[in-house]
Parts: sequence; structure tokens; C-alpha cells
Amino acid sequence: MLIFVYGNLRKHERHHSLLQNPRTISLQAYVEGVLIESLDGQPVMTAGNEKVYGELYEVDRSMIDQLERMKEVISAKAIQTEATVVTDHGSHVATVFAAASEDAQGSVIPSGDWKVKTFLENRPSETLYFAYGSCMDQERFKKAGVHIHFQDCLGAGIVQDFRMDYSFVVDDGGRGDITEVLGEVMEGVVYRVNQEAVDYLFEREGVLPGWYRPAFLDVTIDGRVYKDVLTFIVKRKSPETMPPEQYALEILRGSHPYVSEEYHRKLQDQLLRLGMDEERIRAMLHQVDALNRDPA
Repeated sequence: MLIFVYGNLRKHERHHSLLQNPRTISLQAYVEGVLIESLDGQPVMTAGNEKVYGELYEVDRSMIDQLERMKEVISAKAIQTEATVVTDHGSHVATVFAAASEDAQGSVIPSGDWKVKTFLENRPSETLYFAYGSCMDQERFKKAGVHIHFQDCLGAGIVQDFRMDYSFVVDDGGRGDITEVLGEVMEGVVYRVNQEAVDYLFEREGVLPGWYRPAFLDVTIDGRVYKDVLTFIVKRKSPETMPPEQYALEILRGSHPYVSEEYHRKLQDQLLRLGMDEERIRAMLHQVDALNRDPA
């Protein structure tokens, strides 16, 4: 059976092991509802028109019955019900533990994401951040006057079962996004940043207006897996659209010193597939090479 989890049963959370090695369907999924921190400090969702973010797994029917009896894991007010779970590769009907509106007393979590809520409350002094779009580009940070906060670069990061798409569309074209696709591999740049840098990223990515949402992925750097690395994912995805040339240049330029040659070629091929002229891509690569020869 499928189960959607949104609180302490999520990956790397304290009760995730109770799922007993479930089969992962989606790590970036959502249902319609409202997420609440109950009076006893537990996450519980109820009916509503917002998005509650979580993960979708396949487990044995017996596991779901066991969870219902674990009131230290599942809020006492929550009961089994079904919901439509939206993922990047389709929708699924799954079991979810939710409470009736009149029973769900507590504080609404505006992000709809329990991981984001705990991250913002804890406010770690240092955070690992995975950049996959124009935030790979130090020149962009220099223009914004924030490059001092992005000097601690851990190098190239690799994320399994996700890819980079240009599915945030504005007036002049597409911007980068993360899409969950089984078997795909994406690369990016990982920084160790402070709280001021995180505040800048939340503003730059338009978290408050609802353009992107903070999310957490497992990222591999030099063979070591780092858990729950901060990144940003588009909230309202559109069909992939060719980016403007300057934005594409920032991605090619910023990624070049870090990502593999194979992945850099993949970024170029993606622009070709979206309709960018091959001559323009070659001209951008010439600029990238010139900058690498003379970084000053």
C-alpha cells in the first residue's frame, strides 16, 4: 500500500525507521491540506487548500495498521484516510493520517513543510546549500555584493533521481528547477553558508512570494553523502522553456569549474534541445573559457 508521510516519519526524521525499509515512490510530493503543529508539538494535517509537503512510500498494509496504534508517532487526533498525492511523475491515491478540522488545534505551519519548520526554528549557524542554477555563478554573487558569504565551496555535489529543468517561467524565459525523475542524475555546487546567506537566498529565490520553496536533498560530494542539504524547488511548475541567454551563461560559467565534463555537456545539449542557437552556445563557452583563463 502507498502511504504519504509529512512529519516525523519522513526520511532522516526520528521515526522514519518504523517504516521498515519502505520502497520510495517520491521524496518531493504534496497533498492539499493544512499542516499544523498540535498543542503537544506533533505535526498533523487537516483539510484545506494549501499544500502539505512530504514523501510517498510503498509499505505493507500491516505497517499502516501498526502506525495507527502508535500515538507517540501519529497524533492522537489523526485517523487513516485517503488523499491524492501529487509528484513530479504523476498523482497517486495513498493513505495519510489526518485530523478533522475541529480536532486539529495548534499553530498553522505556513510553509506546509515540517522539515522547513524545524530548520527555521533551529537556525543553524552553518548550513550546506546545493546550488544548481545561476547560484553556481560567483559573478552573479559579486554583482549582488554577497560573494563574501559564498566563499566556502565544498565542490561539486551529485543528486540521484533528480534533474535540472527550466520550468519556472517568467517574461523572458525559463529559470532552473529540480524535477524528480528516477534514474536521472544532476550536479551542482555545494556551499557552506551562514545565516545571513540563508536569509539572502530565501529573498532571492522568492520564498515569500511563492516562487520557490526551500527543500532538502541528500547530496554526494567526493563519495560522501551529506543528508538534508538545503536547496530550492519551484512551487508552480510550467512546461520547460528556454532560458534567456544571460541566465544560461551564468549556469554554464558557474558550473564549469566544478561539475563533470559529461554534465557540462548535458547542460549544453539541454539548451540546444530547447531551441538555443548552437552558435550562441559556442559564444557563451568562449566567454566561460576566457573567464577561467583570466579570473580577475
